[in-house]
Amino acid sequence: MGMGGRRMAVGVAVGVLAGVLAGCSSGGSADAKGASGASSSAVTGSVATGTAGGTAPASATAAPSASATGAGAAPSAAGAATAGATAGTGSGAPVPPPAAAATPGADLEGVLLDDKVVGQVLPDVKAMAGWDEEKRKVDTADHATTCTASTPCAGKPLSGSVRFSSGDLVTRFLVDTLPSRDAAKDRLKEAYASYPVGPFHKVDTPVLGSESQAFVGPLSVGDGVSIVVRSGTVVASVTTEGGPVDVNAARRFAVMLIKRIEQAQSGKAPDAGLGPA
Repeated sequence: MGMGGRRMAVGVAVGVLAGVLAGCSSGGSADAKGASGASSSAVTGSVATGTAGGTAPASATAAPSASATGAGAAPSAAGAATAGATAGTGSGAPVPPPAAAATPGADLEGVLLDDKVVGQVLPDVKAMAGWDEEKRKVDTADHATTCTASTPCAGKPLSGSVRFSSGDLVTRFLVDTLPSRDAAKDRLKEAYASYPVGPFHKVDTPVLGSESQAFVGPLSVGDGVSIVVRSGTVVASVTTEGGPVDVNAARRFAVMLIKRIEQAQSGKAPDAGLGPA
């Protein structure tokens, strides 16, 4: 081959190589573009899939929430209130329900063995505004001694009483103080037994003091109401008569007397008066 032939052959070879390189370059770009497009599609698809997937969990979360709400509403208002209180704290910890209000008439252990204190426990004309005081006395529990300034009875079980009148109406207060709650419980049984079934019948009323019972039946001047109460170591009674049988009126007097007893048992000066009618 001559010099010209060799040059031609080299030129053809270079042209073929350039074509091959160009083709490779073009194919690589297409592949790259295809890969980029696939990657982009994959990303777009992932985002779409993720969005769809995110929607499903949201629904799943909402469903239990709605279910929990429904379940919380169904059992009771108390459950709903507790849930509300829990949410209000932000702590997520259950909030216990508020403590029940203290029951009036705690079973106090304090003893009232001082005649001066017993005299103060019995209502006076200030507490019984509009009523006339007729009789008042404090005795030893066996009624052997009437306690006076010159004959004090401190340190002994006592019995005090006072009577008020207003027209034909008569109200009596009686207080027996005992040395222990057990002794007071025994005295209460005796008091209950003094209202025999037949002449008297029991009336259901809310409990006063430690325990109590209301009776309706014949008293000194006709039918009336008696409410017998134990407050710790003290047994007391209130009777109302001389007019229409009125359990609510008798209970109002009994509430006052129990408050005065509890004040004395707590070391306070008894000064409770009649509450609203």
